[in-house]
Amino acid sequence: MSTDQVEIGRTSRNLHGRYRMTPSNALTYVINFRDRANCARIQNAQPGEEILVLVHPEQEPLADPLGAKGIRNQDGTLFMVEFTTAGGTPQSFEWEYPLLKLVAQLFQAHSLET
Repeated sequence: MSTDQVEIGRTSRNLHGRYRMTPSNALTYVINFRDRANCARIQNAQPGEEILVLVHPEQEPLADPLGAKGIRNQDGTLFMVEFTTAGGTPQSFEWEYPLLKLVAQLFQAHSLET
């Protein structure tokens, strides 16, 4: 009997019910909160504005950052990050903007103390 293997991905859903799919063999990227300039750009993003956001593979926090496009939606409630990995795979993820801004502020304050 022959069995075909199907690539299974991870699906997550944000609070607004939008789904995103990440292939299971793809690296998961996260925002680089260690970079103070990155945190400052995120905190100052205006509704509808597109900014540079630095991301890195989740399991490799010291990897060279990858530049991504960060967009705060028109009503200011969501922040979407879009980028293409070094392997050519497009990825994106979303944050609720008030939570993202709070996390960026906390990391920026912590980096000033150290």
